[in-house]
Amino acid sequence: MKEYLHMVKRWDVIIVVLLTLLSFLPLAIFTYAKSQEPTSPAGSESKLVAVIKVDGKEYKRVDLTGHKGVDTFKVLADDGDYNEIEVKDERIRISAANCNDQVCVRVGAIGKLGQTIVCLPHKVVIEVQSSTGETEPDDGIVIPS
Repeated sequence: MKEYLHMVKRWDVIIVVLLTLLSFLPLAIFTYAKSQEPTSPAGSESKLVAVIKVDGKEYKRVDLTGHKGVDTFKVLADDGDYNEIEVKDERIRISAANCNDQVCVRVGAIGKLGQTIVCLPHKVVIEVQSSTGETEPDDGIVIPS
């Protein structure tokens, strides 16, 4: 190691440190720009709705924004399959199901725009949308057509 240490010059260290610091510049710029964006006034933002679909058909809509307390209900199929859905405060989850893999139960609660829970064996999909029908958050990315 000592034989390589004499090869490193003072300017080499300065350049490496400077480039490392400059690599954080985009993060600082985008954080500052994001903090300067105006926030929408209260009430103008759309409300979140959980849309529950069974076999591709809308089964139920649950308002998440402003929801307080705990509500539970079951989605029953003709063949005895069920998914027990729990809405707690402003989040929704599948609390129980009689499918083998239990992936939908292990997902946990969702409550942000665009999040989904899928139970493939029972063909149940829960998707958080805005009341205007948007399914993805507006992240400011513009894709030209």
